[in-house]
Amino acid sequence: MQFVASFLKPNASLAIVAAIALCVVIGCSKADGPDLGYVEGTVTLDGKPLDGAEVQFEPTNARPSVAFTDENGHYVLKFTGSRDGATIGTHTVRILSARGSSGGEGDGPVVKARPELLPPKYHEKSTLTADVQSGNNTIDFDLQSK
Repeated sequence: MQFVASFLKPNASLAIVAAIALCVVIGCSKADGPDLGYVEGTVTLDGKPLDGAEVQFEPTNARPSVAFTDENGHYVLKFTGSRDGATIGTHTVRILSARGSSGGEGDGPVVKARPELLPPKYHEKSTLTADVQSGNNTIDFDLQSK
């Protein structure tokens, strides 16, 4: 009986190890991957919000971050499925507005296809750049169709 009782007594070192392990599992450790800056903004075309556009931030030596604009032209960059933002530093920015038709299944709306509305200087031959800082970044793009 004394053998069983010794296992039931609190053990300080075991409690410390368990607390450290729990802290690591819950999230006391740093997220995997590079440091990111949170990036959001608005894309307009000729002064009007550009909906459904793909916004790509491409750094020199890391994976790109991507977003899609909503009906107000607003975007929030995603680095991965679970991490918002973009790597710290200078990025080439590409914005594409072309899209294929989609939707119509169930209650989903049909989204009509549209050709590329933007000149190549905003996507395939992009002249757009952005500097992402640590913390929150608001980076807007006021694009012109000509």
